[in-house]
Amino acid sequence: MFFLGLGNIVGSFGGAYVIKTFNRFNTLVVGFLVSIVCFIVLPHLSSVAAFESVYFFIFVNMGIAFPLILGMLNSLNPTIRGTTSSLANSIMYAATTLGSWIAGLIYATFNGFSAVGMFAAICFAGSLLSFILSGILTSQAKTKKEIAS
Repeated sequence: MFFLGLGNIVGSFGGAYVIKTFNRFNTLVVGFLVSIVCFIVLPHLSSVAAFESVYFFIFVNMGIAFPLILGMLNSLNPTIRGTTSSLANSIMYAATTLGSWIAGLIYATFNGFSAVGMFAAICFAGSLLSFILSGILTSQAKTKKEIAS
């Protein structure tokens, strides 16, 4: 648990630099794709140290992605930022509960963590797809270009 929290802190503190360097779209897409690969690889690791290292890396990614996602959602309507943040957190906790329940069923049904890793990867892919299809990433890029010109 220590390394998960440490990864989240490292991602949160370094996130602004990463986003500034690679832009919001690239940071979110690459972060999610790396997390997808990590969850697919995770069940096949043989040592605890490798497992913890990959989880640390996943939490660094999510430490960068979570504030980025929340910032994008809050920018949709700045007058209701508090409501947006509260709803996002509530939905996140509800989805975590539902996802944990489903992962437990998958683990029991398929006798192992490989199917759970695939389930997590599919969930990340679905989330990434929904962000791309929503247009929030491209509208943020257009807004920034329009302000600069």
